[in-house]
Amino acid sequence: MPFLSVVIPTYNRCESLRVTLEALKRQETVEGGFEVVVVSDGAPDATDSLLVGWAAATLPFKVRPIFQENAGPARARNRGVEEAIGEVIVFLDDDVEPQPGCLRAHAERHRQDPKLVLIGPMSPDPQRQPKEPVWIAWEHAMLQKQYDSWKNRVWAEDECGPHNFYTGNASVRREYIQAVGGFDEGFTRQEDVELAARMERTCGVHFRFDPTPAALHRPLRTFASWLRVPHAYGTLDVIRARRGDASWDVVRQGYASRQKATRLIADLALPHQPRGIWIQTMLRLLAQASYALPVGAARRAGLSALSALYNLHYLEGARDELGSWDALQQVLRASTTSTYEDSKTEVKERAA
Repeated sequence: MPFLSVVIPTYNRCESLRVTLEALKRQETVEGGFEVVVVSDGAPDATDSLLVGWAAATLPFKVRPIFQENAGPARARNRGVEEAIGEVIVFLDDDVEPQPGCLRAHAERHRQDPKLVLIGPMSPDPQRQPKEPVWIAWEHAMLQKQYDSWKNRVWAEDECGPHNFYTGNASVRREYIQAVGGFDEGFTRQEDVELAARMERTCGVHFRFDPTPAALHRPLRTFASWLRVPHAYGTLDVIRARRGDASWDVVRQGYASRQKATRLIADLALPHQPRGIWIQTMLRLLAQASYALPVGAARRAGLSALSALYNLHYLEGARDELGSWDALQQVLRASTTSTYEDSKTEVKERAA
């Protein structure tokens, strides 16, 4: 039985998945070995044929392809965990390229600490980075800001929490995922951090960031797809707060912790839809035009414009789930009360 099971959900990214699998061939030896479980979530491209070939190939590890009708990432990850036989699950995304030693680092940390949930970094690919659009550059910048906060000890080690459980490069013992019933398949986003919060409360796991299990991240995402992410986060944070497994402070800090200009943009855009659409368009154009200039200050201005746009869509998602701008204002103005004991960590991570 392998010690690690690498679980990769995939959809319509055949060539990107091939890069991920090739990188797994270059991994250093892992004590106890590892298997690779790839769940094709109804992929319409050549993914299934690719996986059949890899499963038949002679490799130092076993590739086990799972095929299902399209059901989303939560169901795909649950299928992978159900089929896995390793003690520890290492989640990788199909746009992530694990660097040599990545799996060994995951394995060694779990042998030392049975209650660990380990988060590894996902860094930009230096060869792709100059050509990536501004919204992908923004993703990289925000992740790097978090990583630097731990590396430079701006954040303490124990300030890593459920909101950092991004399943692009993370690991946890299989027993804890099974103990809480796996990913909530009703979540289209945040299914990973929602699972992490349940594991923390129920199983007493703790989260740590480690730069050693390194991986490159090669996201392929349209601007429209990027915009759907913060809207979904705002929606799901409200749902989780209503259920009592997250704090309303997280939603409040999506407004209160932002700069005055960002709060003003929200105040102008959210009560009035036509004006909101116009403001969103202007922020997008400003971000793209500024980031296209080969000047550091202009590029930083472009990233700042995207931060304002991201935050606007987050609050828009919270507003839509609550039903109105007035309802959101009531939440934002309410006194701070936590319904989840580690909400301070969640708030800090959102503020980053």
